[in-house]
Amino acid sequence: MSVISESLQDEPIVIISNFVACKHNEQFDWEKSREFNIGDVVYFLDGFEDRNTKQEHLKWFVKFRTEEGDIYSATQLYFVVMDEWEDIIEYAKKI
Repeated sequence: MSVISESLQDEPIVIISNFVACKHNEQFDWEKSREFNIGDVVYFLDGFEDRNTKQEHLKWFVKFRTEEGDIYSATQLYFVVMDEWEDIIEYAKKI
């Protein structure tokens, strides 16, 4: 499933892999970057294709908003919709 095709604007989505990012459309800089962690909730804004990325599965990005109102983007592989997150949590409780 794709968080891009399943999400509406400003809908909460959940991060499923730790990553570091700078604000959307800013050059990466470790000093200006922010760390995102598994379980963080952010808000979907849009999906877009990065045509400069060579690997097909990494081309699609999610543009998202944090609780503070800052806008970032990262590969779609780092996100799930809330229903999927709840399923992951339920599964983890069983193992």
